Amino acid sequence: MINLYDLNINACAKIISINNNDTGKIRLLEMGLMPSTEARMIKKAPFGGPIQIKINNYYITLRKEDAVDIIVQEVSK
Repeated sequence: MINLYDLNINACAKIISINNNDTGKIRLLEMGLMPSTEARMIKKAPFGGPIQIKINNYYITLRKEDAVDIIVQEVSK
């Protein structure tokens, strides 16, 4: 298993867990990043910048600090 930030562009993955403190975890859950949800990597900013993912037909931009705390498992589409 890898973290969300390490996904390649256009790769799909299922969220396994979120390893973040309570406040950050609640914020991510409210944005729709829940375990067993599928996400697709859309864009990555260079030099450790934010990423853009697609979940449930909407797009979310996350900081690298948040993305590395999300553990995912790649799925084939």
